[in-house]
Amino acid sequence: MTLFNIFGSPSSIDRDILVFVDTLPELEASKTLAKQLAPTIQAHFQDAKSPNINFGILDNGVIVKTLKGIPDETNNAILATYNFHLQPHQLAVTHPVVRDLDAKNQRAARVILSFYSRTTHREGVKQALRGDFQAKCAMLSQLNFSVPVDFGKQATPEVDIYKSIAFQLGQSLALSEGVELYTKEDIVSYFPLFGAALRREPIIPECRQALEHAKQRFLDISFA
Repeated sequence: MTLFNIFGSPSSIDRDILVFVDTLPELEASKTLAKQLAPTIQAHFQDAKSPNINFGILDNGVIVKTLKGIPDETNNAILATYNFHLQPHQLAVTHPVVRDLDAKNQRAARVILSFYSRTTHREGVKQALRGDFQAKCAMLSQLNFSVPVDFGKQATPEVDIYKSIAFQLGQSLALSEGVELYTKEDIVSYFPLFGAALRREPIIPECRQALEHAKQRFLDISFA
């Protein structure tokens, strides 16, 4: 039997799933395994939401490793959002863990920069992604979120890009204040001007400016 828990925002357009395994598969093998598991997992549900499958290792009720993302974030996100979803299996995570702010900031910077790898900033971005956190932040400081940008012809729609940017910045800034946010709804409550981005609506100037201000706060906090 495949043990998994669903987590994330109740309004997500897909279904975030953490499948518990004994050993993490390699990235390419994980894609094949996820494709094999998808029909069995989807059979539990009546809607057409596509499963977004991740893999993790559980040790004494705590997620200690994940294929994608941060283990401590995934652990606490499952605890915080488990009851928002129809769950075929019991909650596998038994208790929260202390969050790693440095790891979160590293991931936020990496995720945000990756979206700019097909813009006019691509050379600087690619170099920064190969560098350390300071190099990533230096590149972030050169980007202006308040100005529209051509993200190029890629699979990720612009509304999804801005949703991810708002989500990452919102989580990191709140965590720097000791607040853990795991749903779009919670982040909108904490950062109301992020609303258009998190709802995947056309990005209005006020939202762009809010994201730029948040980016500056993120950089200030990261090197405080």
